Amino acid sequence: ETCPSVKNVLLLDSEGKRVAVKYYSDDWPTLSSKLAFEKAAFLKTQKTNARAE
Repeated sequence: ETCPSVKNVLLLDSEGKRVAVKYYSDDWPTLSSKLAFEKAAFLKTQKTNARAE
């Protein structure tokens, strides 16, 4: 079994811009790779509504 781990924490606004980010691993060594990951995560989750209205 593998132990789940947190590799990063992202807080993006409604346009996908950084509000706060913290990377805990070196899987994304450059700023451009971090920004590409953040954009991909935003595009994957942008239609998700976290509010239970």
